[in-house]
Amino acid sequence: MYRSTESGKRLIRLAKAFSNDGFEVTRTVVYNGRLGITAESRTVVNYDTGRPKRAYYVEGTPYETGFLMGKLAEDEIARMMDFTDRVVFSFIGSKVLEKMKLVQGILIKVVHELSKKTWQKMPPEITEEIRGIYDGCRSRNPKTRVDMQRLIVLNTGIDILCSVIYSGKFLKRTLEGIEPEDFDIPMMCNAFVASGRSAGNGCFFGRDFTFPSAGVFQDTCAYILYSPVTPGEGYGNGNKYDPVSGILGERRKAPIRFMNIAAPGMVGSIAAMNMKGVALGVDMSPGANCDPENVGINSLIMTRLCVQYGKSAEDAAALMAELPKGVSWLYIIADGTGRSCIGEAGASWPEPDFTQYADEEYRPLLPDMEFIRSHASALYRNGVMFRWNDYKYPQEYLAFNRQLWDHYNMKKKADKFIYPDAFDKTAYINRVGDSNCPSTYYFAPQREDSDELLVASNHCIIPEMRYFAMHRWTQRVIGKRTDDIQWRYDELNRQVYDRLAEKGSIGLEDAKELISFLAPSGKYKDYYADNPRSSDGKETRIEGCVSVFDLKNMAVESHYGYYCDEWVRISPAWYF
Repeated sequence: MYRSTESGKRLIRLAKAFSNDGFEVTRTVVYNGRLGITAESRTVVNYDTGRPKRAYYVEGTPYETGFLMGKLAEDEIARMMDFTDRVVFSFIGSKVLEKMKLVQGILIKVVHELSKKTWQKMPPEITEEIRGIYDGCRSRNPKTRVDMQRLIVLNTGIDILCSVIYSGKFLKRTLEGIEPEDFDIPMMCNAFVASGRSAGNGCFFGRDFTFPSAGVFQDTCAYILYSPVTPGEGYGNGNKYDPVSGILGERRKAPIRFMNIAAPGMVGSIAAMNMKGVALGVDMSPGANCDPENVGINSLIMTRLCVQYGKSAEDAAALMAELPKGVSWLYIIADGTGRSCIGEAGASWPEPDFTQYADEEYRPLLPDMEFIRSHASALYRNGVMFRWNDYKYPQEYLAFNRQLWDHYNMKKKADKFIYPDAFDKTAYINRVGDSNCPSTYYFAPQREDSDELLVASNHCIIPEMRYFAMHRWTQRVIGKRTDDIQWRYDELNRQVYDRLAEKGSIGLEDAKELISFLAPSGKYKDYYADNPRSSDGKETRIEGCVSVFDLKNMAVESHYGYYCDEWVRISPAWYF
């Protein structure tokens, strides 16, 4: 029975909204008068498990939403504990068994140690929701496998791993004989934004978050609809706080309802959209601008907080600049007005001497700080620089590339070359099968020349931020992936322009095809040939999640699980 007519009416309205999206409500929970719902798709199932794809709705203060999620999805959250244990393996590239064991052991130790420090500095929006998840799981199942430490690691561990591996800090002094090549960073993310006439007067944000499923995420990924309330009276578990103090200050008075793509137990966002039409996603981007001692707020949690409080793309970017950061990532921000940007971010340091991060052998060939200051194209704001949709790349940097290529070829006895049109709008540095990048020692061109388009893969474009990838340790961690990162950026950009030339504008189905340009059904059917397979070996697993946000019509479609699975659609406006 429901505690009030009010919650009963809400349930009727929400059940209708789920039905409109092709879902059926299968479970409801009420806690402190707050409503939590599990719904299952009537038509879309996971190939391997045969189970319908799920969606969730939670409301209330952070603790209450967490408690409801724990009660609704204890079984899924327990599975995510396995994800926490396994995902470290995905970062180990060594093929030597003994070294693999050593690297695994040190990474697990570092992650658990630093997660405690990171946890203490997280805002209560995050910590109280995680506490709520833990208590909700215990309420649902007193013998649950979910434990608080692994929940903390689930939500902070990836940032800690990246900060340590990208920078080499801790590792070089902790594990004798470890080399950057002993890591294999799973970075294959892509994103684009099309707006204005290029999108038929709409706005589409496509993003492919490629990340290890660890044999779990492909089955647990889901839409989670959040209806947060102002936490004036506290969090519902006796813990109170001043809503205008701390990092988020006055913003706490007006949290925004939003739709999240994640898995139960994860409070961050792989991608998300709020009811102001603001959407965010995140791509990996290795750089030396990492601070493992002060990891701060990054990646999925950064995306989630900026969606929960960002009233526009500009407002979300301003919040991102304010928040303390400690890891290098790319953030894609867009809103329904057509305003969008790539936030090229790292540790929240004062503006550094960028040149000091490049390998010493290459510094004489690179622009100095006087050149950098006289060719500034974006502001450095607390560790982040924003490449907005009207950003103008300082072309003078490209003149340094020839000598960088020449020096690399001489030093490595290589034969990497620059095509005559390599830096043109729709050209390539690497055509299919090429390996022409001089590691990370070059300035990557910006391809898009339209204020209605943005494209991203896993590398910075803003020249100042490129220096962090030229660090001797970091560039070895990235290794041969540099060629692939550049190729994906160039290829997605080319396909966007080709589609515009063919059709005049990009629609929703075009956006889905474009962001899925590497899927087995497309032109590059073998790109994911090494992905894990289904239990019967017949189907290819999606590592991560592919989504397209229709920011004008406030809807999102996502593809996760297996490539043969159908896309799932949800329209947040119906729920709020």
